[in-house]
Amino acid sequence: MSGRRRGGSFGSWSPLLKQVAALVAFVLANLVLLSPVVVEVVPALVVAADLLVLAAAAFAFVLPRTRLSPGWELAVPVATFAAVALLRLGTDGQASPFGALMVIPLVWIASEPGLRSVIFAAAGVVATISLPFLLGVSVVVSPADAVRLVFTPVAFTIAAVLINQIARVVNRRLVQLEELNAERDRLVETLERANRAARKRELQAINANALLDGVWNDITGHAIIGTDGAGLVTVWNPGAASLLGYSAKEAIGRLNITELHRREELRDFEGLVGTARSGHRDVRDWTYLRKDGTGFPAQVSIAERLDEEGEPAGFVFVATDETDAKEIERLKDEFAGLISHELRTPLSSILGYVELLRSDDDEPLSRLQEKYLGVVDRNARRLLQLVGDLLFTAQVDSGGFRVQAVPTDLPGALRAALESARPVAQAAGVELRSEIPPGALVLGADPVRLGQAVDNILSNAVKFTPRGGSVTVALETGADEARIVVSDTGFGIAEHELHRLSERFFRAGTATKNAVQGVGLGLTITKAIVTAHGGRVDIASVLGEGTSITIALPRAGVGARGVSASASRT
Repeated sequence: MSGRRRGGSFGSWSPLLKQVAALVAFVLANLVLLSPVVVEVVPALVVAADLLVLAAAAFAFVLPRTRLSPGWELAVPVATFAAVALLRLGTDGQASPFGALMVIPLVWIASEPGLRSVIFAAAGVVATISLPFLLGVSVVVSPADAVRLVFTPVAFTIAAVLINQIARVVNRRLVQLEELNAERDRLVETLERANRAARKRELQAINANALLDGVWNDITGHAIIGTDGAGLVTVWNPGAASLLGYSAKEAIGRLNITELHRREELRDFEGLVGTARSGHRDVRDWTYLRKDGTGFPAQVSIAERLDEEGEPAGFVFVATDETDAKEIERLKDEFAGLISHELRTPLSSILGYVELLRSDDDEPLSRLQEKYLGVVDRNARRLLQLVGDLLFTAQVDSGGFRVQAVPTDLPGALRAALESARPVAQAAGVELRSEIPPGALVLGADPVRLGQAVDNILSNAVKFTPRGGSVTVALETGADEARIVVSDTGFGIAEHELHRLSERFFRAGTATKNAVQGVGLGLTITKAIVTAHGGRVDIASVLGEGTSITIALPRAGVGARGVSASASRT
């Protein structure tokens, strides 16, 4: 409040507020002096006392508005003591009826903290009482006067001590109360902030739930299915109801995820979620069965679901109907096969006639004609290679591609691939490095197809490496597999494109940006060959630093009869 200053008890009041008691008392004293009551008065001293009290009140009013230290506040009760002393001098000294007014400045000073306040208060009482005797206004005429002269200051001093102790206790309690009030205010403010934050989070949660519900209901092209650890359906979105024909009521708590698979395609639930349970990404093609028993091809992504404590709680399946995509792939395959067959014959004829023109000794070609025929021959062979690749991919997709496994010296095959790529690498200014250990490592493999796979990767590495870079071919052996690692210091490939590198006709962004020749079939063919050998292709790349492609082949080989590529696909 505006009328309070720092401190406690009486000391917490403003100086003017504490001085009001003295003003009221002096007004009453003046009224008494103006009444018929017979009191000997010295007007000058009474007026001086009144003016001193008024001056003290004015100082008390001004003090809070100045830069003076709080210690100056004691000047007000000291002046009041002086005013009481003047009033007593002007009203018969020791016999004055206004001696009790000493209580007002006494209480003020004694209520201030510390022993010094008691001493000041006692000194003020002693001075006020003894002043009439010192100035000769009053004299000690009897033992009672002497006793009163001594006993009165002692009694007032004891009162000052009591007031000081009471004020100290009250001050301490008030300080504690103020601290409690401040703590309460802080707690209230903290609670208000917490309430505002909780309300904000509540609104965010409501908005997020509304958004999630909207997204959940709008996803109709994908079946999102949640299960417990045993495969029992616990979550079933509208997309699942649309694709599979079961309503959420029919599926949740009643349907097992394995019932959506053909028995010949899936042996048990563990065969479905084993990869996801081990923490690996699992995206595979399955045949899903609708409620009416009809099937459709689906690409299914499987992930393990964890509870709030991080413990396995089940699985999430996201299935996409691949019927249209499969049909498009089939049409593309038919078109590629048709075009390839239709182009192969005329290309072979063109190459044959080019060879006849070059070998005609009766009519030798001029240098310009030889140059033109070289361009025709080079581009026809490039087109023939593309046709061969298209036919190969069509053969893989139809299930007709097989590898003929024979004992094959893997280090020898890699050295041969290096020698084949060396002229192109030298022309491109790319250094070829070999980290192939000496000695032989014989695997059961198709040497022609395996050489084709290595050639594709090595050719890509050279094409993707700028002049001055290097390509390294390494062979690593383990207990169960051999690994062919081709690393380059080239342009690299963006991380989000790595999973698409084995797609037919896919071209990485760096290939387009750096005008790297190719149509996007090399890695498709390589993966098909490696898969047919029972191996795998791993790709790691850092954009701007280079790419590393690993072909992992089982040391046991693939058997003498060979394996169909389609049989090895998931």
